[in-house]
Amino acid sequence: MHPFDLDHLPATAWPDALRPVDESTYAKEPFYAWWLRNRERLAHLPADLCEQWIYRHWTHSPFSFLPLDDLAWERRLWSGDALLASIHRAWGGELHPQFDYETFQRRGGVDRHPTAVALDQGTWDYSMVLLSTPFGVIDGGDVLPAIQLVIVEGHQRHRYLNALHALGRAPPGPHETIVLSTPLTVVGWTA
Repeated sequence: MHPFDLDHLPATAWPDALRPVDESTYAKEPFYAWWLRNRERLAHLPADLCEQWIYRHWTHSPFSFLPLDDLAWERRLWSGDALLASIHRAWGGELHPQFDYETFQRRGGVDRHPTAVALDQGTWDYSMVLLSTPFGVIDGGDVLPAIQLVIVEGHQRHRYLNALHALGRAPPGPHETIVLSTPLTVVGWTA
């Protein structure tokens, strides 16, 4: 089997019929209206996954090439240390713990970023979404056979969790993730 090639991703596979009304505008339809229209088609996926990833990010997600009909999923609970040691961020830039901590804390108190508010209370409010890559990945031209999980959605949660751990302020957790699996990461695709 071959590593999953993150350097050469196919075009979006998401059907336009699922596009939120007024996507990319301030008038974007609320999730409940979108879910009412699409929940039957997406019944094999949990509502919180659909809200946080498909609805919220639509095809701005680099993972919109994943055929939704072929996705399987499972929820997993992690300690912060185990999660940070197990996941790979393909996009999102370098991590800078002190800078990241200050960015999410803002001035502290009520103006903190929602990610900071949630993690400062023990864990996040939405599950991080990961993609199972059982044969590793190719990322930035590097073959990384040990990479078994890639962040699909939750880069900010990852950034802040990493900052808290690096600064000795690790939240107790546990931290829930939704792990996606797809035949694409096993058999590949033809570009």
